[in-house]
Amino acid sequence: MQKVFLLPAMLAFAGCSAIEPQAGAAQVVVSRQPASSACRFAGEVIGNQGNFVSTVFTSDRALIEGARNDLRNQAAVLGANYVVIESENYSETSEDSIGGTHAAVLVGNAYRCPEGRLTDLGN
Repeated sequence: MQKVFLLPAMLAFAGCSAIEPQAGAAQVVVSRQPASSACRFAGEVIGNQGNFVSTVFTSDRALIEGARNDLRNQAAVLGANYVVIESENYSETSEDSIGGTHAAVLVGNAYRCPEGRLTDLGN
């Protein structure tokens, strides 16, 4: 009987932390600023973490951080080092259920930029 409850508990607690950045992904910059004209478009990326079940075991911060790291991971696979966030969605639970965010989704455009030329910032 204990084994029946052990597996669901293990699966639930596995969702407690944010998705980790993979090798090389931690250096990917995620921003709302447009990429420099020196940057080359690499592709669209979508980062997400969370679902209705994991909301009970995962903090809002971890869901958002995990979605950003998922975005970075996908950009790194494309060889990109800069992502411009185009849209974000933080789904919240209804008022009559456990509160907080239950999923975070970020959509962005990934770019390969030369070092030191990540954003235009008015230059």
